[in-house]
Amino acid sequence: MIKYSVECWLYNPLTDRFLLLRCPQTYRHDEYWQPVTGGRGPGEPCIEACLREVQEETGFALVPEQLEVVIPEFTFCIPDARIELHKPVYLARVTTEHVVISPEHIAYYWFDADQVESRLHWDSNRESFRQVLNYSRLPC
Repeated sequence: MIKYSVECWLYNPLTDRFLLLRCPQTYRHDEYWQPVTGGRGPGEPCIEACLREVQEETGFALVPEQLEVVIPEFTFCIPDARIELHKPVYLARVTTEHVVISPEHIAYYWFDADQVESRLHWDSNRESFRQVLNYSRLPC
């Protein structure tokens, strides 16, 4: 099965920290950290899906101009679930760290850039983070 989603890394350049959200334990896995992620509805533009997910999961009301495309289409497989996932990966630079998490998460934390990769559970998140980190270091 093919699924479409979005991934957005919120980054505070003033503190050099990235936001991770804590997902609860399920029958498939223990608790884990991840960036903002979420599904994309049929025909829903990627940018609109990303803005919606960021708002739902963090309370941040971003505008399209704040989204920087790091990976236009990141594709990977989840063999156990028999899913092929396609998603763009965005970076959004923010200067406040006030977060209002959704009920689907149990915590949030702004991690120093050098701590993020070791906190991530999914290989796909580690891979996308490496590209996001490199991108965030480019001159604007």
